[in-house]
Amino acid sequence: MSDPGGQYDGARALERARPVLRDTFGHADFRDGQAQVVASALAARNLLVVMPTGSGKSLLYQLPALLADGLTLVVSPLIALMKDQVDELRRKGAAAALINSSLSPDQQQQVIQQCLDGQIRLLYVAPERFRSSSFVRMLQQVRIARLAVDEAHCISEWGHDFRPDYRRLKQFRQLMGSPPTSALTATATPKVQEDIVRALGLEPAEVEVHVRGFDRPNLALQVVRTRGDAAKIEVLTDLITRQQGSGIIYVGTRRKAEEVAGALSAIEPSLAVYHAGMEGGDRAAAQEAFLTGRARIAVATVAFGMGIDKRDVRFVAHYHFPGSIEQYYQEIGRAGRDGEPSRCVLLYSAADRSLREFFIDLSYPSREQVASVMDALYAVPDNPLMATYRQIAEACDEPVKDGQIGPALRLLSEAGIARALDGDATAAVQLDRPGAQILPALRGKVQRSVFEALAIAGDLETPGELSVDLEALAKAAGLTTAQVQRALGALNDAGHLTYHPPFRGRGVQKLMDRPPPFDEAKIDWERQDFLRGLEEEKLAAMEGYIHGRDCRRAHVVRYFGETTDLKCGTCDRCEDNGGACPRGDSILDRHGRTAAAALLCVSDLRFPLGVGRIAQVITGSRDSKLLQWGLDRNIAYNLAACRQDEARVVIDQLVEENYLRQAGEFDRPTLELTGAGRDAVEQIDLEDLRGTPPSSPAGPAGPMDVRRAALRCVAALPTPLGISKVAEILTGSNAKWIAPCGADRLDVYGRISRPQTEVRETIRSLLAEGLLAQTTHGRYPVLEITAAGHDALAGHAPPQPRVEAPAEDAEPLDVPFDEPPLPPAGPGEVLVSHVRLVVAGERTEAAEAMQALGWCHPARVSDALAEAYRDGDQRARARAVWAAGEVGDTGALPFVLDAASTGDAALRAHAAKALGKLASRTGSNATVLSSAMGRIHVTLQRLIDDHEGPVRAAAKAVVRDLTGGNADGE
Repeated sequence: MSDPGGQYDGARALERARPVLRDTFGHADFRDGQAQVVASALAARNLLVVMPTGSGKSLLYQLPALLADGLTLVVSPLIALMKDQVDELRRKGAAAALINSSLSPDQQQQVIQQCLDGQIRLLYVAPERFRSSSFVRMLQQVRIARLAVDEAHCISEWGHDFRPDYRRLKQFRQLMGSPPTSALTATATPKVQEDIVRALGLEPAEVEVHVRGFDRPNLALQVVRTRGDAAKIEVLTDLITRQQGSGIIYVGTRRKAEEVAGALSAIEPSLAVYHAGMEGGDRAAAQEAFLTGRARIAVATVAFGMGIDKRDVRFVAHYHFPGSIEQYYQEIGRAGRDGEPSRCVLLYSAADRSLREFFIDLSYPSREQVASVMDALYAVPDNPLMATYRQIAEACDEPVKDGQIGPALRLLSEAGIARALDGDATAAVQLDRPGAQILPALRGKVQRSVFEALAIAGDLETPGELSVDLEALAKAAGLTTAQVQRALGALNDAGHLTYHPPFRGRGVQKLMDRPPPFDEAKIDWERQDFLRGLEEEKLAAMEGYIHGRDCRRAHVVRYFGETTDLKCGTCDRCEDNGGACPRGDSILDRHGRTAAAALLCVSDLRFPLGVGRIAQVITGSRDSKLLQWGLDRNIAYNLAACRQDEARVVIDQLVEENYLRQAGEFDRPTLELTGAGRDAVEQIDLEDLRGTPPSSPAGPAGPMDVRRAALRCVAALPTPLGISKVAEILTGSNAKWIAPCGADRLDVYGRISRPQTEVRETIRSLLAEGLLAQTTHGRYPVLEITAAGHDALAGHAPPQPRVEAPAEDAEPLDVPFDEPPLPPAGPGEVLVSHVRLVVAGERTEAAEAMQALGWCHPARVSDALAEAYRDGDQRARARAVWAAGEVGDTGALPFVLDAASTGDAALRAHAAKALGKLASRTGSNATVLSSAMGRIHVTLQRLIDDHEGPVRAAAKAVVRDLTGGNADGE
C-alpha cells in the first residue's frame, strides 16, 4: 500500500474531502493523523483506529460518509452520545438519523423507510438492534457503503467493556457482503486490537491499523508515594495551594470523596463534591459549578467527567490509584485540553491495593455467594420481592456485600432464575381534601411551588392518591429533586398531605416457582473466572506503571501500542537518577529477612513472576497453581516470616530502590533483578536465613493446619466471633472491621490459603467434634473453645500467652516487622475505645468507629452504649441512642425507651428513629414480638402525639415505614 498509485489516489481523495471538512465541519485543516485515515476510508479500506477521547475519531467516518455512495451504518452503545452526534450532524446539514429504544415503533419505521428511499447518509444504531431479524432484512435492501463500529473494544473479550451483542456484527458483515469497515476505540491494547480484528471477521493483512495521539506533551506525570490519609491530604493541600487554575481530585469511594472534600474545604472553599450516591439534581449542580468556574476544585469518584469538556483543567490528582491504565489515561486526559502545561499526580500507597481487590470482589461474587443470594430470594414467598440490595445481602447465609447483589442477579438472570426490576423515582402523594383548602396554609415559596407543580400528576381539587415522578415534578417546579423531596417531607410532617417516598431499591422478579439445584444452574463460571483474571491483569499493569523505572509518558504510549523511545523530561522518572538507595536507608536493612527472601526467590525462578506470585512463594502459600508449577521447591519458599500483604509492600520497595525492575508485557508485568539486586543476592547468607525459620508458615498445607489455626484463633480472640468472621481472619480478609480492631495482628491472620467456604466447613467439623462450642445471645451465635479444644490445641503447641497492655509510663514495645503482636488481653478494651469515639468523637471518627464495632458482639456493644448513655452528657446520650439504632440489638432497648421519655425534645426524636431501626431488625424474630415490639409500638404511638413538632414528625415517619404507610400504625 505504499505504491505511487496508492499515494496519488489518497491525495485525490483528500482534495475531495477538504471542502467538506471546511464547509460542513468548520475545520481549516485535519488534526494530526486524521488525513491519512480519511484518505484510506475514501479508498474503501478496512481500518482499525485507536485514538484517545477528544482526538476527533467521529470525523473519520462522518466525513467519508458524506462523500460515499450509500449508507454508512454506525454502531454505538452510547444512546446519549448517539443523539448528540445526530443532532450536531443535522445542524450542519448532513442527512443523519438514529434508531434506538428512545424512538417509538412508528418513528423507527419512518427512519427505516427514509433509508430505503436513499434519504439518509449516516444511520446510528445500538448493537442490540442486530437481535432483530426484521431489522437485518431491511438493511439487506440498502447499499451499505461502510460499517463504522464505535467503541470497538466492546467486541473484545479482552476489552474493559465487553458487550455480547457486538459479537453479532461478524455475521452481519458477512450477510451484507463484507462492506468496508472502520473499527474505532479510545482504549485498546495490542491484545485487544488483535481480538477486535478477529471478532469482526477481518483478515489482519487487509486491515490498516492507526494508533495515534496517546502522547500528551503538555502533561507532567508524577507518582507520589505516601503513607496513609494524613500524608495524602498534606500532598493535596500543597498541590492546590501552589497550583493555579481548576483541578479534579479522583477518589475511589463515595465516603472518601466526602472526607477529602471536608479536609480540603478549609483551604479551598471553592470546592464541589460529585459521586453516584448524590441525588441527580445535586450532581448536576456540582458539575455545573465546576464547568462555570464557581467551584475551582472537584472532588469526585469515577462517575465524574463523562461528557465534560472543560479546557482549562490545570491538574488531575488521584487519591487512590485506578484499576487500569485505560481508566487512568481517560481521567488524566481531562487535564490540559487547551494545550497548556498541566500536572497529573497519583498518590500511591501500597495499602490502596486492597480497595482495587475489593472492587474486583464486588464485580465477581463467588459461587457460594451467588448460591446464597438465590436461596435468600426463594426463601421469601413474595414475587416480585421489593427489597433493597442491602436487605437481600443481610438475608444471605454466606457473607455477601450489598454491592455484590447486582452482579449476582445478572448471573441469575442469564440462568433464567431471577432478574432485577427497573427502578424508578415514582412516589405517592395522598390528598385528604381539595387543594384549594391546602394552598392558603402553605408557608414558603418552595412548598407552594412544589404543591402547585403536583398538578402534572392529576387533579388537585379531587382528594385521593397521585402517582408522582419526582424528576418530572422537580422540572415543573424549577427545583432540584432533593429540594422537592425535602419539601414533600415537610408538607407531610405538617399534615397538609401524606407523602410516600419511592421504594429505595429495584425489586427482584423470580422467574421460576422453584429454582434448580444450584450446581445445575446455567451459569458460565469459566467465563466469570476469565473476566476476573482480566481485571487482575489490568490491575497488575497499573501497578507496573506505578513501579516502572522508564519515562511515564513513554510507558503509557507503549501500553496502547505506539512505538517510542520518548524521554519526556517532565515526569518524576525522567527527573530521578534511577540509582539504588544508599544501603543505610535500604529496605534490606529495615526488613532484611523479607527483602532477602524476595531477591532470592527472583534469582531462583525458572520463569518470571509478578509481585503477587513472588509474595505467595516467599510466604509459603499452598495455592494450587504454585504447587502445579513446582514453586514450593523455590529456594526462598516460605522464608519470609510475614503475611502476603506485608511481603507485597517490601517487594514494591525493592522496585522503588532499584533492586528489582519491571519486565514482561505491559499487561502482565513481571520482576527481574537489577545489577544492584544481583549484588545484594551475592551477599545473602542462605543458611543464616534458614537457621531462623518463621514462627508459622503462611498458608498451611492441609486440613489439620486449618483445624489448628481455627482453634488458636478462637482461643486468642479478645471478643467472641461467629464462624464467618473467624474464617475471614484465617484467610486474611480485607473487610473493614479487621484492621481497626486489631484482628490483623493475630498470629493466625491470613495464614490459610483456602476458600472461606472450606474453612467454614472445617470450623463446623470442630463444632461437631466438641472442640468448639456455639453460644447464642439473641440472634448472634458466637464461638468459644471447649476444654477438649484446649487439650487438642495443647497437643500441637501450647496456646500463646496474652500480651498485657503496657503501663502508661512504659517504654514502647520494640516489635519487629516480621513478628506482629497479639492484640491486648482486655476483652472489652477494643470495644470500649471505639464506643468512646462513637459518643465523643468527631462525625468522621464516630462513623469509622461505628463500622469497626461491626466485629464485636452486638450484646456487648449495647452494654457499653448503655453505660455511655448513663454517664454521658447530652451529646453523648444522643450519640449512644443513634448508635443503638445502628447496632439493632434489643439489649439497648431499656435506655432507648428512657431517652424517649426525657424532657429533651431532640433526644426524644433520636429515640423515635432508633426505635424504628430496632423494630425493623427484630420484627422478624418471633421470640421478641410480644415483648420488645409491644413496648416499641406503645412508645411510638405516644411520641406521635408529642407536643414538639420534630418529635411528632420523626415518630410518624418511623411508623409509616413500619406499617407500610399508615401513620396511625393500624
